[in-house]
Amino acid sequence: MDYFAIAKVLKPQGIKGEVKLEAYVDDIQRFYHLPHVYLKGKRGYEKHEVQSGRVYNGFAYLKLADYTDRNAAELLREQYVYIDREHAAELDEDENYIADLIGLTVRDDEGNVLGVLDDVIPTGGIEVYQVKGEKTVLFPIAPGVELVRNLEEGYILVSAARLREVAIDA
Repeated sequence: MDYFAIAKVLKPQGIKGEVKLEAYVDDIQRFYHLPHVYLKGKRGYEKHEVQSGRVYNGFAYLKLADYTDRNAAELLREQYVYIDREHAAELDEDENYIADLIGLTVRDDEGNVLGVLDDVIPTGGIEVYQVKGEKTVLFPIAPGVELVRNLEEGYILVSAARLREVAIDA
């Protein structure tokens, strides 16, 4: 089963075990309706029932059923909160989860293999791809950069001309 990180625990909130989260989702309102989440434990991903979720000032807050006080919630600080693929948000036809893109081969329309997509960095606007090959290359997915995204065949085709305009060697 696939798991996606949807947030990071910043700190306990209050005395009843609620935690404040830095959300990694497009629609933060999802935190109102989560039936459960997963935390990574010693035995892998462990399922936790969500008692309540809320959003305030751009942050999400969760109260997990098995964390009943501030001391218990403190143990969650800096941990990631995951959701399984089955309960992940449905995507439009032209959208993909970042986890499905990582590891794809990136090549340009001049036949050069740039490397493997190592990370997708959200910037609040245009996403930035980090590609590791002979050298690490960063480039925004601006108009005209990405030409083809083929998950079935495992590659992303980009415009060499546009890359020369927008890419940064890291």
